[in-house]
Amino acid sequence: MPPPPYRDPPIALALSGGGFRASLSALGAVRLLAGSGLLAQVKWASSVSGGSIANGLLAHHYEELEKEGFALEALDRVVLTPFIRRVTSSSLTRTLLANLWRVVGPGTRTDLLARELDRWFFGGRRLEDLPQSCRFVFNAANLTTGVRFGFERDVVGDWVMGTVPTEGSGLRLAQAVAASSAVPGAFAPFRVPGLAFPCAEGRIPSLLDGGAYDNSALEVVDDLPSAVLVALNAGGLFHTGRYGWIPIIRDLERSTSLLYRQSTSLRYRDMVDRFKAWEAARRAGQAPAPWARRGVLFGLATSFKVSEEWAATRPAFEDLVPTLAGYKTSLGRVPSDICEQLVYRGWWLAGATLATYQRDVLPGRLPEWEELP
Repeated sequence: MPPPPYRDPPIALALSGGGFRASLSALGAVRLLAGSGLLAQVKWASSVSGGSIANGLLAHHYEELEKEGFALEALDRVVLTPFIRRVTSSSLTRTLLANLWRVVGPGTRTDLLARELDRWFFGGRRLEDLPQSCRFVFNAANLTTGVRFGFERDVVGDWVMGTVPTEGSGLRLAQAVAASSAVPGAFAPFRVPGLAFPCAEGRIPSLLDGGAYDNSALEVVDDLPSAVLVALNAGGLFHTGRYGWIPIIRDLERSTSLLYRQSTSLRYRDMVDRFKAWEAARRAGQAPAPWARRGVLFGLATSFKVSEEWAATRPAFEDLVPTLAGYKTSLGRVPSDICEQLVYRGWWLAGATLATYQRDVLPGRLPEWEELP
């Protein structure tokens, strides 16, 4: 367990997948917490796929941010501005394609992804060297066991195969993020090298995109009664009539999308019911039930009645919502205007939901948007 924050309540983040669209909107939500003086209270951060890139950046630069009091200026300078500069000037997808020749031999496309993530963002940082002050969890889907496989500072594994310590394993942060982001078809399964899991019975973990199991990243943080959960869904939208004319491919893609939508909807419906139970108990002046939870959950296309206090001077730019929510799920180059709009959207949604449903978590004076450097 991470140490308690210097003031209550502790905060837990759940960052979904969705390529760089998810990374940028997640960093926007983190920016809201920094600007509100709440970033130091984040004690759990769970993520998949594109959200894991944002989570990895937060984990990698955590000590630097901690030294500067988790100030907004520090987050912008150390994390956000370098990330935006990188993704607006280069395409990670094209970089991977240009380096496919390196996959000849025992390496895979996922190993190549980890190598480029190290070069772009993480500088060879090992999992065991991550900070202890916050529990960072990078989630993948284990094809061998059919459950969530977690990469953390101290352990890696799942509840079927068991867990093993990371100490001495050599596992890198970039490998955890790559395994969490390894979209089926585009990337090969990531094989965890040289670790003997206690209940593996000779099997080797074979890992793909964590979104295949839980694109909400909620499983890790759904049992934290003391924490305020801030959950972002930046996953792709479900569209009808966009699956081509080839019957088999069309139907398989539609079925896969339906399964993803169903699993995500069930998780979110359950969590929203738990939020409502916590709110009902608070209004009644009663202790909440053990299963009730406190927090907010939002997607890029979320619409709801926002508190007047928040809406007064913080425009929603609703005309941009369809474009941002439907922006392509990829690791390609992102135009600078889309970057800024996605960061703002994540910032606005995090602030709007907290101001509307958990107002006492935010400071007395609500934060204002500050233009990106």
